[in-house]
Amino acid sequence: MPTTLLTGANSFVGAHVINSLIAAGHNVVGTVRRANVVDEIFAAHPEWKDKLELIVVKDYAEESSWDEVFGKYSFDHVVHVAAPLLDNPANTDYERDYLRPTVDGNLALLRSAHRTAPTLKSIAVTGSVNALTTGSPEELRAGPITNTTWLPITQANARVQNNPYISYCSAKKEGELAIWSFISSTKPAFTTTVLLPSLIFGPPLQPLKSLASLNYSTNVIYSLMNGTYDEIPATTFPSFVDVRDLADAHVKALTARGARDKRLLVDGKEMTYTGLVRALGKVKELEGRLPRESGEDEKVVMARIEAKGDNEVWGIRFRTVEETMRDTAGKLLELERVFGVERA
Repeated sequence: MPTTLLTGANSFVGAHVINSLIAAGHNVVGTVRRANVVDEIFAAHPEWKDKLELIVVKDYAEESSWDEVFGKYSFDHVVHVAAPLLDNPANTDYERDYLRPTVDGNLALLRSAHRTAPTLKSIAVTGSVNALTTGSPEELRAGPITNTTWLPITQANARVQNNPYISYCSAKKEGELAIWSFISSTKPAFTTTVLLPSLIFGPPLQPLKSLASLNYSTNVIYSLMNGTYDEIPATTFPSFVDVRDLADAHVKALTARGARDKRLLVDGKEMTYTGLVRALGKVKELEGRLPRESGEDEKVVMARIEAKGDNEVWGIRFRTVEETMRDTAGKLLELERVFGVERA
């Protein structure tokens, strides 16, 4: 039975990766930054207690923190999910809040693993399609987007703009470039895979204190059903993957031959917010709660994401938009019964 380290155990993606790892027979050691989160995770998921151990790592960019972790456990695999979030209002500075934590966090983990984790076989990293594109109409028209595409924005561009979204995209690119530079120069014994998802939708499993504390992508869905909009807003990025499929892909990446030392897209199906609302409209409880169609999505430039070859590596039947919206809405309605409706 493999033992796997997971960073960012209390995140939206991290919680689903825990579920997938346990289902695949892994013993999981998960990291969080604050001790109080440990009780919150087990309160939300008591079924994980026998297969999950949680430890506190306060600074992911500190190499000695990982030295301590790798010195205590013999890991077969690592899934590295933790990264600065776009929806954290405290993240306002490109260098301080995005670039350095992403680059230094990736390198600290890799360097420590190379020096102190002799049993480690593989690392899977949650990257982003934003390392390839911001999703601007100009970039999408220039497509197609493949696993060889890189974001055209430089660090200098990002510093000048100091816009949270641009900072996030740039940090994803630079953090991944740092990974591949390390792999090329160091040639560690373990393999590394970077997964490149688009928007990530699905039912939240992470501990929540209110519907106001939803992660960014889940809040996108909730905003379509809580009265935020009278009309469907324009689509931001026209592609998504179900978080459960993404979590399964992370687990597959740990052992799949076709994933070794590669950056790979995951799913990448086309979608618009109009399509999301139409799928949500099939949920009976949402009758009368959804925004009307605005016609805005008729102008959307669709993302030509060429992920067919990459998706063959995962061997997954990806969920449809109807399945994802049904299950996400069901969970959000359940959370409304706990917390009350969080209206705009």
